[in-house]
Amino acid sequence: MKTLTTPRPSAVAASAPATTRRRRRPARTGAVWILVGPYTVFLVVFGLAPAGYALWTSFVDNGSFSGGHAWATVFEDYRLGDAAANVATYLLLWLPILLLTVLSLAFTLHARPGRTTSALQLVYYLPGAVTGSAAALLWLFMVSPDSSPFSPLLKLMDIQSATDALSGGSVIAVLTVMGVAVHAGGWIVVLYGALNALPRDVLEAAQVDGASAWRTMWHVKLPMVRTYVAFVLISSFASGSQVFVEPTVLSTGAPGQISPTWSVNQLAYTYATQDGDFGKAAALSLAMLAVGVLAAWIVITRTRMYATDSSDSR
Repeated sequence: MKTLTTPRPSAVAASAPATTRRRRRPARTGAVWILVGPYTVFLVVFGLAPAGYALWTSFVDNGSFSGGHAWATVFEDYRLGDAAANVATYLLLWLPILLLTVLSLAFTLHARPGRTTSALQLVYYLPGAVTGSAAALLWLFMVSPDSSPFSPLLKLMDIQSATDALSGGSVIAVLTVMGVAVHAGGWIVVLYGALNALPRDVLEAAQVDGASAWRTMWHVKLPMVRTYVAFVLISSFASGSQVFVEPTVLSTGAPGQISPTWSVNQLAYTYATQDGDFGKAAALSLAMLAVGVLAAWIVITRTRMYATDSSDSR
């Protein structure tokens, strides 16, 4: 007597007609385009098209091809060196402090869950609720002894006015404190959400193996959220390299202390609004875009941001 055997799912899938498998691919492709399509449209309309127009503007002057004259003039401008040095110094000081603050506070919240965690998230996020020109005005009052709640401390440091607080190299220090206060809160919430999504069995296995909180954070949690850390670094570098509003607003409270071309973005703005030279403004903007893309590419390749589990196991 013959026994009946039930075919395995893999065998059924293997024996399925090729036409059935082909029908599934268009459905998947359609779902992918539904998700990616709107972003693609926005990328083309508000990203690639303006970049292409800026490239055309940088090589055309009054309807005629001008070669690389705009580019050469920009890179020969003595103000570009000072502006680039200011932005580079700001990034070298601000980015490490921001990243260290975000990582330390997010990991601390995740390592010590409790009733106060949600309240602390709100406290960390509140300074970031005020951004842009409003944040710059707020910090302008913070460094003015006449209106600052830290007036006794400022006077103890012999700071009698906002001009004294923003003189010399203190501009970068003020911008750094402002940048950390404005941006850290939102990134802490994002990174804390990523840590909460980590599989509990992996974290419990680390505890069973006797790993300390520090080793668990460094060897288990941090590698598993490296994609989010890379995203924080790329986005923060992009916003920091294009700093514009903060030094512009602060300069109103300290006349003569902050140059109107203090940052590269301010210099591009000067080209367009005061000089009326849109070719030079476009060239400098594209140069900034190239630096941002290069920095993003370095971070993505170094951190293997888009690596999958299958590629890691190879």
